Amino acid sequence: MASKVFVSWSGDLSKKLAEEVRVWLPGVLQFVKPYFTPNDIEKGTRWSTEIANELESSNAGIICLTKDNLNKPWILFEAGALSKNFGKANVCTILFNVDSADLSGPLTSFQATKFDKADFKKLLITVNNTGGDSKLEAAVLNDVFEMWWPKLEAKVQGIISTHKEGDGNSIRSDREVLEEVLELTRINAKRGPRRGEMSRDIVLRLMEVLSDMQVRIFKMYGSKQGAMFSDEMRRPIKHLCMEYGEPEMYERFLMLTERFMMKDGPDGPMLEKWDNPKG
Repeated sequence: MASKVFVSWSGDLSKKLAEEVRVWLPGVLQFVKPYFTPNDIEKGTRWSTEIANELESSNAGIICLTKDNLNKPWILFEAGALSKNFGKANVCTILFNVDSADLSGPLTSFQATKFDKADFKKLLITVNNTGGDSKLEAAVLNDVFEMWWPKLEAKVQGIISTHKEGDGNSIRSDREVLEEVLELTRINAKRGPRRGEMSRDIVLRLMEVLSDMQVRIFKMYGSKQGAMFSDEMRRPIKHLCMEYGEPEMYERFLMLTERFMMKDGPDGPMLEKWDNPKG
């Protein structure tokens, strides 16, 4: 029986690297069936039923991290959706030109894999262990890895060496980023999220991004535009916070909006981060 591996990516460089991993894996472990969507969700593709189903039915997840996508909300969302099925043991991050010290928040709790021979072999062992009766014996796995590793290493090094910062990535406006995070909250509201589906750290991170983006909208576009976004976000944020038993988060969201509208205005200070209100 095939073992389904969801390959998560975000951004042009991450996409190219993830595609090489997708092609490479079944060559080494023939029972593996990778799922890799060619569409960059962050560039306008709405969440689809197909992707949601793949996340829920996967046996393992591989998250391709680069310097430009460490804190992207979609990466965090997919990581949470993967881990809720089988815990964190079978969710692995691959660090491409990124150090584990650069990770923060919920991504630090997953198995971090540097893109080098020794570390990548550990990731392959994790994926192999999801194969049940189809998994390879240790000696066989070692032999096929030794044969296939140089091919992947050469491909990845070639992609990284020719990549230029900013290739294929136009700078997105704060409004676009805010809409992206808003879409995440809508997804959770529509799907009727169950407590524990995403870790609380991921919810906190989403709220932190929302607070920062809300401040920037008020500063750049004024109170009218800021109020419009706050009104649009109110219902899905309330649903998300209540589902996770965190009414304090929702109350803080309302307080931040009121503070900007009535006191600080567009020239006021940046708002505080979403620390744990329960201490």
